[in-house]
Amino acid sequence: MLHILVNPAAGTGKGRKLFGNIRPFFDETGVPYQVHFSDKDKGIEEIVRSLTSERTSGEYTDIVLIGGDGSMNGAVNGIADWDRTRLALIPAGSGNDLARGLGIGDDRRELIRRIAKGKTERSIDVGVCETEGGSKLFNISSGVGFDAAACYFADRSRLKKGLNGVGLGRLAYITEAIRLIRNNETFRCEMELASGEVKRYEKCLMAVGMNHRYEGGGFMFCPDASDTDGILDFCVADDISPGEFMRMFPKAMKGRHTEYEKIEIFRTEQVDITIDKPSFVHMDGEAEPVSTRIRLSVYDKKLKLLM
Repeated sequence: MLHILVNPAAGTGKGRKLFGNIRPFFDETGVPYQVHFSDKDKGIEEIVRSLTSERTSGEYTDIVLIGGDGSMNGAVNGIADWDRTRLALIPAGSGNDLARGLGIGDDRRELIRRIAKGKTERSIDVGVCETEGGSKLFNISSGVGFDAAACYFADRSRLKKGLNGVGLGRLAYITEAIRLIRNNETFRCEMELASGEVKRYEKCLMAVGMNHRYEGGGFMFCPDASDTDGILDFCVADDISPGEFMRMFPKAMKGRHTEYEKIEIFRTEQVDITIDKPSFVHMDGEAEPVSTRIRLSVYDKKLKLLM
């Protein structure tokens, strides 16, 4: 049995339309399925928690999510029984960074055939972000500062809805990034790594921990990040002027921003971040209220995938 979980709002309404188009592919497999739609009263996280809390005589609860990166974030945060739950993703969002990182192609029929085989194709790492407000999981990345603020304002931008409609949702992120960098808001930051090493930055623009290579609609902030090594890759931008940023930022699409000496890349299993003033924190592009203390860590190969 497959539980097909559709986020109708994904990609500004693209989720519902996509499911209508690919539903015949599920029918072709002959595998029984049940369809669930999220809404304002019952979101992705709540539905997944309900499905994975049910006991099914030792069988897996297999959930196929039709949505974007935010939907998948809600799904992992809703899993109640990790040992008996497997997920699959059919991308329908605006950024689709997780799908990009996982190498999910455009052939939906073939993807559904693979999912219908009911085999655990791979297990991947899941990140953990702990703040004063509590703990939350992430698939792709979690960051503080500039990139979190860009995610927060882009998600609430009128521009994003229109751009999603023509397949250019990432431009909302770029637009907000340019607007924010003009203000050049930075913060003092101290990062204590799992090894005990302490890194200090006086004019930090952003600090992001990556479980996958891409975020923000295709920006490769940590080109060597892997979701199967039990380690987070970090990108820290410190003491960068607006002019330097404008020259560097486009290169992040190809991971070439690492050429700049004011960009530091490092790897660690855990980091404790302390900043001198409240700042937005994001998990997979879902920005939350400001925080001054953040711990980022990772669960090794926690999530089972059907594709």
